[in-house]
Amino acid sequence: MEQVDLWNGFYRVNGVAWRGNSRIPDPLGGRGSALDLGCGNGKTVSSLLDLGYDVTGVDFSEEAVSMCRDGFDSGRFEVADILELPFEDSSFDYVTAVHVLEHVEESDMPRAASEILRVMRPGAWLFVRSFTPSDMRSGKRQGEGILYVHRNPDGILRHFQGMEMEYARRVDEPTRFGTLRSRAECLLRKPLRP
Repeated sequence: MEQVDLWNGFYRVNGVAWRGNSRIPDPLGGRGSALDLGCGNGKTVSSLLDLGYDVTGVDFSEEAVSMCRDGFDSGRFEVADILELPFEDSSFDYVTAVHVLEHVEESDMPRAASEILRVMRPGAWLFVRSFTPSDMRSGKRQGEGILYVHRNPDGILRHFQGMEMEYARRVDEPTRFGTLRSRAECLLRKPLRP
């Protein structure tokens, strides 16, 4: 079964799978255009809208995009693949990739990174959040068929060489059950000049 079919099925069954807003950095003080990659049911979109950005959300799941269109009065939502974004060069001031790059095969990461950089304006910001190999869920999801590639910050950064790094860190949060939530968070800026 194709990944897109698995995700469409996931959203049909789970509906609003993630609630609330994502905690994300606000490098531009809510000014400018933002692209949320893998928008899902809109958790990060909601944060971007609350901060004041002009938001576009994309996901390859038609179910997810439909949920966002129904759930938000503002914002623009399109069905699109991160490997082939339907936007002009230099279209966005801020791009968020919250728990989406972990669903991209390592062999496809150069293409995904190239597309992300292509749609970013000079001086634009990129925020990436992704589970690390130390996360409690790492290696335990094979049965559901959805692809997960857990990366540490350096595994993300190697695909965005030439970007200015604000930070690249691993965030570990122990749970009350003795397990560990672990994610990579990277805030990068595209140089003003190549």
